[in-house]
Amino acid sequence: MEEVSEVEVIKMEDEHVVAPAATSTLIETSDKSPSPATAAPTSSDLQDQDQSKAAAVLPATTATPTQEVIAGPFDDEDTTFHKALKNAISTESPMELDVQGALPEWLTGFHYTLSPGIFDVKYPKMVSVHGELQQETRTFTFGHWFDNIPQVNQFSFSGPDSKIKYRSTMPAHRAESKIRQHQGYLPNQPSSIFKTDTNQSVFARLLSTSHTQGKPSLEPCGASIDVLPPFNADGRRTVYCQNFANHILELNTDTLEKSGILAWDEVNPQFKGSHSSPHCHFDPVTKELINFTMDHGFNSTQYNFFSITEKEPHGSLIASITAKTSHVHSFAVTPRYIILVVSPLNPSDGGVKYSWGASLLDALTFKKTEPTLFYVVSRVKRRHIATFKADAFFFFHHVNAFEDAADNVYLDFSLYADDTIAHQLSLSALLDRSAPALIKPEFCRFELAYVQAEAQRLENYNVAMANTGPVDKLRGFMRRVSVGQGSSASYAVPEKNSNAIPPATRIRSTPGVELPRINPIYHGLDYKYTWGVGISEQGDGDMYDCIMKLHVKGDAEPIIWSQKNCFPSEAVFIPPPVFDQNEDAGVLVSVVYDAEAHRSFILVLDAADLKEKARAMLPEVVPLSFTNGCFAAGDISRGMQMPAAATYFSDDEDEGDQYDD
Repeated sequence: MEEVSEVEVIKMEDEHVVAPAATSTLIETSDKSPSPATAAPTSSDLQDQDQSKAAAVLPATTATPTQEVIAGPFDDEDTTFHKALKNAISTESPMELDVQGALPEWLTGFHYTLSPGIFDVKYPKMVSVHGELQQETRTFTFGHWFDNIPQVNQFSFSGPDSKIKYRSTMPAHRAESKIRQHQGYLPNQPSSIFKTDTNQSVFARLLSTSHTQGKPSLEPCGASIDVLPPFNADGRRTVYCQNFANHILELNTDTLEKSGILAWDEVNPQFKGSHSSPHCHFDPVTKELINFTMDHGFNSTQYNFFSITEKEPHGSLIASITAKTSHVHSFAVTPRYIILVVSPLNPSDGGVKYSWGASLLDALTFKKTEPTLFYVVSRVKRRHIATFKADAFFFFHHVNAFEDAADNVYLDFSLYADDTIAHQLSLSALLDRSAPALIKPEFCRFELAYVQAEAQRLENYNVAMANTGPVDKLRGFMRRVSVGQGSSASYAVPEKNSNAIPPATRIRSTPGVELPRINPIYHGLDYKYTWGVGISEQGDGDMYDCIMKLHVKGDAEPIIWSQKNCFPSEAVFIPPPVFDQNEDAGVLVSVVYDAEAHRSFILVLDAADLKEKARAMLPEVVPLSFTNGCFAAGDISRGMQMPAAATYFSDDEDEGDQYDD
């Protein structure tokens, strides 16, 4: 039986060390010694292995790990992705990578990605064995690919001399020690995790969900990282991490130090709600940052759309829509409209589980017989103007949306028939070798026909209803249920179906990709191409193993990049700094896990034909991710600096900690 003393636990917290991780949630160890097949390697063995790997590829530079992680044991011949879903080792000190190939000369700037950092946290627990108290080591494990303590990865690209530097850090490092302290996870917002047994009582979860932002070192903002231009208008060099909560974590681009947490309702009290989308939109024409918050009530939610600009830093409320509570991961923006699409993934108990902090997939149920609703907001009139509906479907990501001259709006999705994929991406399912293959997404296009005409029709109906008295409404009802009442035609009552919701028509459905990206110049505009990760025909189908380029017009075959036993994370499209009429002019950048080498590498592809331009091995394995990254072009001379003080705890973080007993 493995034991960890209180002194060792304190030392691990101070040194930011993760104890050896097991593979299942809250496992009680036994007094029996582990078998050779399951025994974990010692920390010294792992360090020796890591150092030898780094020396073999990058002899002049070594990484400085911030924590000791036991990520095995592994079969040397195991070429699955499973080894890339383990705790990460951060590379806190910037290091130059050995680049194979050549970067485009114009590719200069910082590239940011988010990846899982910590899945498993060991903690000591006193138990009674034959009447005597003994200390055992147990493991808390996050249960879903989306649930983890994230790692931020920063790359600096210098195109003229084809150099790449890399470093990584875990901003929410204190969440690990708090998990160990509380022997489980207490999220600050209700239902902010996907599928994890928190190992906490309902009472404890209710006390912890304060609906406010927490401390920067405690909030695992791990869904997306972006620049958010309005916040950098004063010259600040910052990037922002987001999850599904109502706040963003600010990081200094030069040092990756935490600058603070900003809650949307602190920017403006009208932006209230405990949740938000991790995918903001930025309109380069109006210079608006657009997002929404979700203010949950009993069985319904108010979705509050807002915009922030450099001239209006406190922002303004665009419109509010009351609709069913659901998990809305992303939304669409065109030059004139904002479109909120709500799938029928709703609470089955009036939102009770959702409110007390249960996992999303435990609190919400997909209802196949109910429609998916499309709510259209006018950016000019600043209100909800129309609603459309389609048969039930589920999605994480919009691909793009645009309008045509006839006032039709088109929305493209990476779409699924139901929420099965969300359950398939739980860690237990991903690591189950007998689990069925992942459901592949479809690229689906929906048409919202004649939006302004529908808005006018709905407005006329609402006016007519407002001017119709109760007696006329009763007469209108009798007219509809009676036969042969010729005089009923004179009643000034809207027709029975005049408020019927028109359909959102599916006009295209082809094999799709996940984590879809497009040339950002074409956001909100008609376009030709999208890129993303996919599942190849040659693979086992249990993980995304290729990068694909899709032609969204016509029947052209997809272009595919793949390498045996390699698994890419999101492929970010980076356009050249000077506009090119070819929409696919640019490069794709992805962090790829090589299962044969048990290494990760940064990959740069030509976006037009997916031919490799450059790659560079990383010092440590970067776990596979289902998150969104960004590229910030510009001067890199001030970047990759070490923080002024290498400390994990600050005085302001220790005060008022909502986790403290």
